[in-house]
Amino acid sequence: HEKMDEKDRQIAELQLQLEQRDGNAKQQFQQLHEKVDRKFQQLDGKVEQKFQQLDGRVVEHLQDLMVTCHTREFTIANFSRLKVELEGKDWYSDPFYYSFMQGYKFKFNLDFHYNTHMRVYLYLLPGEHDDKLLWPIKCTASISILNQEEDRNHIERSESWEWNRTTSVRYHKLCNIDYSSLNTQTHLKGDRLCCKLW
Repeated sequence: HEKMDEKDRQIAELQLQLEQRDGNAKQQFQQLHEKVDRKFQQLDGKVEQKFQQLDGRVVEHLQDLMVTCHTREFTIANFSRLKVELEGKDWYSDPFYYSFMQGYKFKFNLDFHYNTHMRVYLYLLPGEHDDKLLWPIKCTASISILNQEEDRNHIERSESWEWNRTTSVRYHKLCNIDYSSLNTQTHLKGDRLCCKLW
């Protein structure tokens, strides 16, 4: 009987040790599972945050593309004659794409006004790619009447505004330029006016 009792006691001790080991293993496994789960949650959060940041940067970049114009230069020859002939009328550039190819469609306009000044406009035209573009657009455009003698003392103006999509022609006035501010030796060299839109 003593041998049986000792054997039963040893068996019970072994079972208890196994149960403790099993419990410890389960606890360790649960802790490991929770740790891995937390890591994945943190990683998912970081990945989502990175995607949000990337998405924000892409949107910002697209908006930058929308509002930043590739430099365009326009030369108006025989300016003194033209401003007389077109007094109260308009001079228009050919339509062009603003920002990037297949982008927003614009044209540049000078309104010769009462032999005292000219008004400078930017026109938004219905474009072939409007369905693919983002609206509204925030525009920032600068106009320079160039000093043709040297790279300084240009006449410069800048404007910012917002445009919604349109099915008709719209325009925004960039500035007025007084004729008296145009130097015939620099801004009107050879009776040419050189404008830069950027």
